[in-house]
Amino acid sequence: MQITEDFIIHFTGNPSTVSNGRSLASKGSFQGLYISEDETLLFGSCAGSGAKPYQCSVDFSDPEKPLPRCSCPSRQIPCKHVAGLLYCKVQGKAFTTQAVPEDINSKRTKVKQREEKKAEKEEASPLDSAKTGAAKARTQTQAVKKYRAQLEGIVLAKKILHNIVLAGLHSIDKKNQKLYQEQIKELGNYYIDGIQAGLTDLLLSAGDAQLNQDFTQAVGAVNYLYGLLKKSHTHTANKIADWEAAKQKDPPPPSAMEAMLNSSIEEQMGYAWKLTELRELGRVVENSRLLQVGFSVIEDAARKQFEDQGIWLSLTNGELYLTKNYRPFKALKYVREEDSFFSILTASELFVYPGDKNPRVRWERYEQRDITSDDLQDARNAGKGDFTEVLKEVKNQIKSPLADKNPIFALRIGRLALEGEEGLSIFDEKGVKIPLKLNNFGFLLKKATQDQVKGNTLVCRFDQDMKTDILWGLPVALITNETVIRFMY
Repeated sequence: MQITEDFIIHFTGNPSTVSNGRSLASKGSFQGLYISEDETLLFGSCAGSGAKPYQCSVDFSDPEKPLPRCSCPSRQIPCKHVAGLLYCKVQGKAFTTQAVPEDINSKRTKVKQREEKKAEKEEASPLDSAKTGAAKARTQTQAVKKYRAQLEGIVLAKKILHNIVLAGLHSIDKKNQKLYQEQIKELGNYYIDGIQAGLTDLLLSAGDAQLNQDFTQAVGAVNYLYGLLKKSHTHTANKIADWEAAKQKDPPPPSAMEAMLNSSIEEQMGYAWKLTELRELGRVVENSRLLQVGFSVIEDAARKQFEDQGIWLSLTNGELYLTKNYRPFKALKYVREEDSFFSILTASELFVYPGDKNPRVRWERYEQRDITSDDLQDARNAGKGDFTEVLKEVKNQIKSPLADKNPIFALRIGRLALEGEEGLSIFDEKGVKIPLKLNNFGFLLKKATQDQVKGNTLVCRFDQDMKTDILWGLPVALITNETVIRFMY
């Protein structure tokens, strides 16, 4: 097991817990520090506010899913005592080899039994095949009821959008906004949360446009909703047709399944995929090595939540993925906030959500280790050297009404050039140019020399200026043979 400060920060997920744990280790609050003979368990006792010291441990018997335990009354898991125990290891304090305590052995057995029962249940009851007879019929009936309710909600959403467009975006004043909000609230009964949020976002954009008299974003929201409603209607109707065909024992049409696997339509409508479903659909990449190249927190007023978004480069297949952690405004103190990750993450199973470019991913278990020179070489090799092909792919994606308008690519730099007082561009070996928009810490690229960037890989998120149609590259990270320089972290 490799324990570093970066591991502790990510494992605890709470800055105050990290700080308090470091302090406990530095002050010598631990009265005993122990490690099992096979080095799968760290445990010890730490003086606290109670009469007896707290017994804490971190179990690495499953290295992809370390398990913290502590006898203290804190609701924070892992607590500061667990963090302090890990810091004792990082700080090089002496750990005495000792047998695994009996209570830990007992807990390990119970965890193993739960995992075995879970595996047996999944093996005995796959997503579709194990539901037979009356149980399968009930499930299908419930599903089609939901699909028909969705279809009804989509028709209602179309009417709301039609009324907004017919009256004109400029007509959305406080009075009309309240009226539309009441109508949009009704969509909560139709299992189309994503469409409901899209209409709310349109109202917010139109309200902002009233103030600055720039309706570009609001018009974009209308176009997105029009495309979403049209595609959602077709997709939901196809799902119902699939069910009807299955009921008649005819081969179901493949249209709905194809749409599910090759686009994010289900998520855009508001569906939350289960990992078991993704596994059944074959959306799993085994033994993935991931390098996080960017991280940001996005406030989503329409959905009333924060989104912690990580940008990850797969060193296994060269793809760029996104992770998304949603934190509702009402539950911020209950939902753990994600943080930047500066090590290599290895996942035995990487679950890939349906989508196009930069799909969302998740994992249940992982290990982390330091970045090596081989990792950096693999990351550099992921850069695309033909900017003409990249720009063509970006433009094709932007044309699609439902696709992400800010795709992310890894680009191999031929040269870097300063154009004018503020302009900065990168070129491929053939001289094809991509201008850069230096947001966040991207301005640091101005200080780079040709030797520092030539042949290296720049991860960029593309953005199109709707007024000038210029495609910009927003620097996310520069990957060299020696390091990763992140501009979004």
